[in-house]
Formats: sequence, structure tokens, C-alpha cells
Amino acid sequence: MEAQFLKELPTLLYELEAAWSHALEPASPPSALDGFIHRAHSLAGTSGTLGQPALGRHTKEIECLAERLRQTEGPVRSELAARISARIRMLKPQSPQVAEGQETAEEDGAALSGSSRTKTADGQAPCLLLIENDPRVAAELSEQLGHFGWDVVRCARTQLDRMLDARRPVAIISDEILTEGHSSDPRLGPSTQRLATHTPVIIVSDRWDWDSRLAAVRTGADAYLTRPLDIHRLADLLDKLTGEQPQDAYRVLILDDEARSGDYYAEVLRGAGMHAVAISEPRRLLDSLNEVNPELILMDLHMPDCNGIEAARIVRQDERYASVPIVFLSGESDRQRQLSAMGTGADDFLTKPIGDTYLVSAVELRIARFRSLTALIRQDSLTGLLNRIAFDLQVEAETSRASRSGSPLVLAMLDIDHFKRINDTYGHPVGDRVIKSLAQLLRKRLRRYDIIGRYGGEEFTILMPDTPLAAAEKVLNELREQFSLLHLSSVGDQFHCTFSAGLAALDDHPSQELTAVADAALYEAKRLGRNRVVCADTGIG
Repeated sequence: MEAQFLKELPTLLYELEAAWSHALEPASPPSALDGFIHRAHSLAGTSGTLGQPALGRHTKEIECLAERLRQTEGPVRSELAARISARIRMLKPQSPQVAEGQETAEEDGAALSGSSRTKTADGQAPCLLLIENDPRVAAELSEQLGHFGWDVVRCARTQLDRMLDARRPVAIISDEILTEGHSSDPRLGPSTQRLATHTPVIIVSDRWDWDSRLAAVRTGADAYLTRPLDIHRLADLLDKLTGEQPQDAYRVLILDDEARSGDYYAEVLRGAGMHAVAISEPRRLLDSLNEVNPELILMDLHMPDCNGIEAARIVRQDERYASVPIVFLSGESDRQRQLSAMGTGADDFLTKPIGDTYLVSAVELRIARFRSLTALIRQDSLTGLLNRIAFDLQVEAETSRASRSGSPLVLAMLDIDHFKRINDTYGHPVGDRVIKSLAQLLRKRLRRYDIIGRYGGEEFTILMPDTPLAAAEKVLNELREQFSLLHLSSVGDQFHCTFSAGLAALDDHPSQELTAVADAALYEAKRLGRNRVVCADTGIG
């Protein structure tokens, strides 16, 4: 059924657009809009059922806007119609894969070629501007940062102003050497100060003294590093200064028996960049929890068939959602009743009517706190990746999703080669830096929706949704080569590391055996000599 739906999808999208065009005609009867709403409702439901949840959510938004349009007159009606038209234009060029929620082909290609970074608003790839006198140092620094996914553009001091007019870098790295006796007047002063008002500036210098650092501060520099330069520390710093750690949209599930109210709140939250889904029937709550995986549940207190207190208790019965914030949103004004309701497992109570700005702020604050607390539980303290327990939970969820939709999925197990020798030779702090370096590389080079974990010690795991085995093997081999080129250092001594990897595809193995099969393939890669990638179906039969 899924395959047939994907085959018919272009026709369904064309018919939806045609129905909207008919509804917009001045002479069209009210039934034209009703027909469009019916088509949108049908497509939204079918998409969610047949493995296209992102398309389903998008079409549901169109349906909700059209329902509001049917009830609205005056200037607001024109605004709603424009918003519906814009959303339909977004649907028209999409392939089924994009509608399913995957990245664009361009971004998938970037993952294969070793660049997972998005473009800037002007359509250019984000770049680092490097000002370095020594061509040899500049070439090496460009190469090493390139392994972490950065596009490095070298620039002479005399070209800085012209470069800033032509292209806005995400950060600048300068070898600014302060003139003796003129620490308050560095040679790059005017240009650096101009840039510092918009873009992070990192000064790299041979000097450690107070006057040099003070001069860097006075030019507006954000950081000051000394040689010999630790490339991994620089990569960490660039992540912090440029915000190169994109956040997924906040996920909110709304339960309100008044469908118009729920749809309105969802639209307000979507306008603030959140992924919000509204339902009006408590019986749909369990399915919606699995589909949305909410980070906050906004729930009405007084509902006819099942009140909010009962619905909250049902949510808390599932340990996966035991800590997800539940906020009652109700016209109940009696403070004692509010407190009694919160005593059943809810986290807060918001009183209707509520302003849009206050609603957005209240939801954002609670989800931000939820994410912070969740990160402490789910993340590995050294690398910031998922820990083993959190990763295993993700494997369970993703394999279930992939099995339902019939989409490919690959699990990879990685292990740093000869890691004990590294610890014994250079010490455990250097070993930790090696682990962090591989973690950085994986984060930078893989796609945003790939799931990465540290499984323990020097072992890592990667879950690659919607990825055939051959494509995953290619990506892992590119990562392996890039990691082997990184310059790792200890007290002036440089060395290189490699890793081995084993891959297993869900198409070829039961979901409950996927991790064990990938681990066996990793063992085979080690047995064959290390520094290689082995696929379970070809490497170990």
C-alpha cells in the first residue's frame, strides 16, 4: 500500500492544488472550499498512515488553515488564503522522500561528500576567513579544519575589507602579531573591529603576555589562542562561537476537545517555529504520542468523555513519557482545583484566555528546561553524544519506524584502533582528546538526522535512517579516511589514528539482532587487519 501511495502522490498533490485554485475563483460556491478541505483532510490522514508523517503534518496544517478560512471574513481572510497558497507551493515540488521528512538531495549529497553544513541566507556555503602569513601553516590549518567540515577561505590582510564586502564569514581566524610597543594599536585594528561587531574573531599568536591579550580584547576579538595550536580545541571553540549545533524544533502535542481552540494554539506555536499537533479526541492520544514524541503536552482539563486528569494518568502509565511536562490549559480559575489537578501528574496550569506571546514563552521555557534535564541523563559526559542506554532506546524506536514504513536503515559500530597503545604511550588525557576528536568528526560529517552514540570506551555507534547499505558503507569509508588524516598531538609530538567499523542493515537482519550483527562485523574488520569497514552481509556471510 505504501508503494502504491507513493506512486499516486504526485497526482494527489496536483488534485489538491487544483481544488485550491477552484476554491479561490470569485464565482466559486462555498462547496468548492468544502471540497478542498475534504481533499486536504483525506491526504493528511492517508499520509500519516502510509509512512509519510511529515507530509501528513504539513497537509494537516493546510486543512486547519482552510477550516479557519471558512469561518473568517475581512482582511484576515486574505491573509489566511495567502498562507495556504504558500504552503501548497511548498508541497508541489517535493518528492515523496522529501515529504517523508528526509533532508534534500543536496544535503544528502553533502553528507556523502563530507559536508553537513547548510547554506547561509544568501545561498553560499558558510565559510571561515583565515588570515595567516605563513603559507605552509595556512595550508595545514585549512586542511585540518576541512576534515571537520569547514570551508576555509584564505585572505591577505590587504584584502580583508574587500572580502567582507563580498562574503560574510561565520568566523575569522587571524594570526595577528601585535607590533612591539604598540599593543593597543594592532595592524588589523580597523578591519577587525568592523568585523567583530558581526562575526566571531579568533586571534592566534605566538605571544602569551598581558599586553598582547589586552590588545586582542580591545580589537573586539572573542578568543585568543597561542601556538602550538590545538586543532581540536579550535574546532570546539568554533562550534561554541558560531552556534554550529542546530536545534530541532520543539515538539508539542495539544489535546483540547474544542478543535478550533486546539488548532489555534497549534498554529500560534507553529508560528514560533515549533512542531505542534492538535487533537480533539482523547482516544487518539496514545497514537499521537508515538507519532509526535512530544517534549510537552498541552491539555484541556474539562473534556466530556475523558477529563484531563484521567488523560494525564494514562500518559504517565507509559514510562517513555513519565518525565514529559504536562501543562493543563483550561478556563478553570479556582486555584484549589488547579492545585488538585496538578497533583495528579501535571507540571503546570495555564488559565484561558491566554495571550499568544505568553503561551509561546511558557512552552519554550518548559521545553528548554526539559531538554537540559534530559541531556544530563542521555548524553555521554566526555563527548556530548548519546550514551549507550539512550542510543539503544533510539535503535528500538527507529527500527520500529523503518519496519512499518519499509525504509532502509543501517547500524554501524566503530572502534578506535590500538586505543590501549595510545593511552599507554601518551596518557589517558590524550586518549580522551582522541575520543573527542572522533566525536567531533562524526557530528560534523554526518547528517542531522543520523543518530550517534558513544557505546563505551573507544567504541561508537551510528544509526543511519533511510540509508541503503552501500551508501552507508561509502560514508563510513570517507569518515575513516578523514579521521586517519587528522593531526593529533601530545607535548609537541604528532600522531595519527584510525578506526574500524562494522555495518548491519535492517533489510538483512531482524531488528533485535542488529546491534549484535554490526558488532560481529566490527570484530571481523579487526581480524582482517583494522582500519577498514566490513558489511555484515559481505564480510561475515
